[in-house]
Amino acid sequence: MFGTPFCGPSLRGAALALVAAAVAVQTTLAFLPPQNPPWGPDWSLNGSTISMAANRSGWFDVSLAAQFGVVSFDWSNAKAQWANAHPMDCEERMLTQARRTKAAHPAGHVFTYANLVKALPWLTTVRRKLLDPACSGFFLRFAPGGGFPNGSYHVPPCTAGKCSALYHDQEQTPEHPKGDGDCEEECDCGPGLPCGEYLWDHRNGSMLRDFLVNEYIGGPAYLGSPAISGLFIDDFWCSALVNGSKACADPVQGPSEINRYSQLDMGLSDADIAAITQGWLETMTAVQARVLELGGFTWSLMLGQSNANAAPVMLPSDPKGCAALLQGACQPGSSEQIQLQSAPLLFGLNASHGNASVPLPQLEQDVAAFLLLRGPSAFIGWGQWGLTWPVGVSWANQTNKTVLLPPLLRSNFGAPLSNCSQVKPGVFRRAYESVVATLDCNSFSAQLTGAP
Repeated sequence: MFGTPFCGPSLRGAALALVAAAVAVQTTLAFLPPQNPPWGPDWSLNGSTISMAANRSGWFDVSLAAQFGVVSFDWSNAKAQWANAHPMDCEERMLTQARRTKAAHPAGHVFTYANLVKALPWLTTVRRKLLDPACSGFFLRFAPGGGFPNGSYHVPPCTAGKCSALYHDQEQTPEHPKGDGDCEEECDCGPGLPCGEYLWDHRNGSMLRDFLVNEYIGGPAYLGSPAISGLFIDDFWCSALVNGSKACADPVQGPSEINRYSQLDMGLSDADIAAITQGWLETMTAVQARVLELGGFTWSLMLGQSNANAAPVMLPSDPKGCAALLQGACQPGSSEQIQLQSAPLLFGLNASHGNASVPLPQLEQDVAAFLLLRGPSAFIGWGQWGLTWPVGVSWANQTNKTVLLPPLLRSNFGAPLSNCSQVKPGVFRRAYESVVATLDCNSFSAQLTGAP
């Protein structure tokens, strides 16, 4: 059900050199263009709310999660529990959380987490491949002889007597007794397998891609489950040869959010990284297409959200910034207006981090801007990155749910009767079936009045 009959080796030798040379001049990325989700339009505000949710200590409150149109559960949800399972069972807990939430809100959309850069052993589907010697070609390896002149590496290949020649670091990794997630006993990522962030070798080509597209992303723990509507697909590869010499800063060229000396420890040339980056781009394109075929969606198909972003558009409160955001989208026939109708906007509410009594200081202005800008599919959440809801409030103490989702965000104003227009300098308006949204950037005031 989960395994492939044969994994096979990575691409090596002369064939690899040809691929590396070909991608050295590649300058364009290969993602699918942003587009609306296949489940059709939803103009209601409640149906358009989105949250990336995680309660690290345990299960996320289903009654809270079920309030949102889209709730996307991060891999760190219930981390204190799955990090202490034998073996770790993050994947199973994400699926259980998704099933519970979908049962409580059948009309909502539940997303979970996947990673096509890092091969995370706390995900059972991935761990099976890491433990299968026939699949070793799916993964990058430590360079023979070490990354230092003395033969050692910048990260340890062994933990608690378990060693692996497959490259892995310990960023964001549960460890005993303390780590990014604490194991009360020795951490268990599978027999003989050190816990850490392993890396897919996208030079493997069709064999790895077939597994990632069909068994992983399309498998029963992900989009093969009726409880799961979409995925946040994390991390990215960046190559100075493919993306440009100044593009790679997370922290350096290579995989994102990984030890900065990974290239040295794996003995990879710049051409190797270019080949892996190009392979990852091709796999991401195939994965996005498969997600849509399965009736699902992924964050990277939203406007401006490629490369594992969760960075919403925010409304500036100054007149110049406010008007600059809206002018293009409110110009009839403009490219911005056309684009917003064909792919989802991800919009962030401005949240107050230090004033619990006024958590959303410009709620009406933000909602008005969202109504002015949005197309048939659009998402509105709370915060500047990640859209955790609410910013700065512990998920383990979910008490005042009415504050978390204000009545205005439960509204349904129907479909729009027109596109946004600028009715006079700095003043923007759009009519819906039961409301007219007006935002005056000059005074930074909003009006949501009755139907026209």
